[in-house]
Amino acid sequence: MIIKPEGLPGNISREADVVIIGSGAGGGPIAKELAEAGYSIVVLEEGGFFTREDFDFRAGQAFTRLYRDASQSVALGMPAMIIPQGKTVGGTTTINSGTCLRIPHHVLKRWHLECGLRDISEEELGLLYSAVEEYLFVKRADPEVAGLNNVLFLESAERLGYSGGFLPRNAKDCEGFGVCAYGCPSGAKQSVNVSYIPDALRAGADLYTRCRAERIVVRNGRAVGVRGRFIDPRTGRKTYRIEVEAPVVVLAGGAIQTPSLLMHNRLCLSSGRVGKNLSIHPCGAAMALMDEPLGNPKGIPQSAYVDEFAPDGIMLEGVTVPPAVMAITLPWGGRHHAETMWSYPYIGSFGSMISEHDSSGKVVAGPSARQPLTFYNLGRGDLERLKRSILLMAEIWFAAGAKRVYTPIAGFKELTGPRDFARLARTRLNRAGVYGLTAYHPMGTCAMGADEYSSVVRSSGETWEVENLFISDASVLPTSLGVNPQLTIMSLAMRTAGFIDDRLSEGSFEKQHAGRLERLRGRLRREKESKASHLAGESESTRQLLS
Repeated sequence: MIIKPEGLPGNISREADVVIIGSGAGGGPIAKELAEAGYSIVVLEEGGFFTREDFDFRAGQAFTRLYRDASQSVALGMPAMIIPQGKTVGGTTTINSGTCLRIPHHVLKRWHLECGLRDISEEELGLLYSAVEEYLFVKRADPEVAGLNNVLFLESAERLGYSGGFLPRNAKDCEGFGVCAYGCPSGAKQSVNVSYIPDALRAGADLYTRCRAERIVVRNGRAVGVRGRFIDPRTGRKTYRIEVEAPVVVLAGGAIQTPSLLMHNRLCLSSGRVGKNLSIHPCGAAMALMDEPLGNPKGIPQSAYVDEFAPDGIMLEGVTVPPAVMAITLPWGGRHHAETMWSYPYIGSFGSMISEHDSSGKVVAGPSARQPLTFYNLGRGDLERLKRSILLMAEIWFAAGAKRVYTPIAGFKELTGPRDFARLARTRLNRAGVYGLTAYHPMGTCAMGADEYSSVVRSSGETWEVENLFISDASVLPTSLGVNPQLTIMSLAMRTAGFIDDRLSEGSFEKQHAGRLERLRGRLRREKESKASHLAGESESTRQLLS
């Protein structure tokens, strides 16, 4: 059942087996898994619940409805970067591009070696990934709807000898409307708001929207519930109170909101790691003026990739935006701006994502739990990687026939040929001379690890300090992944759900772990059978319709 603040009779006090704070990539899978296992589940979501009928192709409307701070959350530092985050049912999965990539092998091995997380085996994680991919209909982007922008770039990269391909996405029968970041109007993208949460509701879970968690109740070192307030969507003012008593509390607010709530509750702070170790993926972009129209924003905004330099921390992924968004990203104004916007149909774009090596960031407590302060400084080595990524994109665009390439680097806003390209390659960048950067996928601020001195949670997701308080979001990822993290968050959430099930059924983790892989294999078989049955049903419905 969905409970909204409008029409509530008054304060709410209730009980449940599990209360989950957040409905995104971490909270949604746990809600579904445990609700289907027969537990009473309450999910608290600060944002609203929107469906495909609410998604109207308008970026401005989406920014105010679906994003935290209207998509203007900022990491302070040199240079400052905007970090878009979802604040809606489904979290950031509702407004991302749907890319589903597994953790790179070398990153998992680093977790084993440096973080002591050897019990997260490749075999177990592989089974979890397979189950999530089956459930979400993950498959490679269809070239027919990938968009000419992405196809042209990928073909040019392959001619130059760079490895790449089409990205796997959680989309079923995608129609390529080009507005993934503003809510999928066709419902094809299997974000949490159309997959895990509806299934959790069908299994009996309750979802409270416009509900801000404020206090995690702890007694005798054990989490026993959550207190919060409903928010009037029109005024933003607090209204009725809610208190949920539950023997298990799951914190799934994301890598910025989760540590903020812990700090304001003064929980799990003895290691000194809450809010530290912030990792994000700084992103640059290169736009190119072409001779032929590219049809943007039609097509999948993020459908292709180039991973030639992924081991060095450089990943290129497609990115297209509608005219209104491009207009606010151009680095100039006046007549030049107007002339560029008139050329919008002929402008291609692609993005780069940097996996940090020497950058540093943190989240600190702000004036309230919902207003944390985020700090991040781009390291010298990562700045050079960013420059290399822009050079790489420029090379590919020029090979594709670009007349000029636009970059976010002062002094190199327009590259017109080999001379500009060579001059940029020789230049040592200044962080103050890079503008308009965005960053995605905040991670690591409540990292999991093998001991309570260097980490916040165990590999099960349970915090070291507070019994029955679990964290399930990107904050537990101990290092940068170098790829889009939603698939890993969902898979680890399924793993954490298994541990919570063990705890509620009073089984020991050690005893239950022995049969975990076999249960996962059985789960994967059921997901495949369910998917086959679903597709067969669709085929039969289509056959009857045509006849």
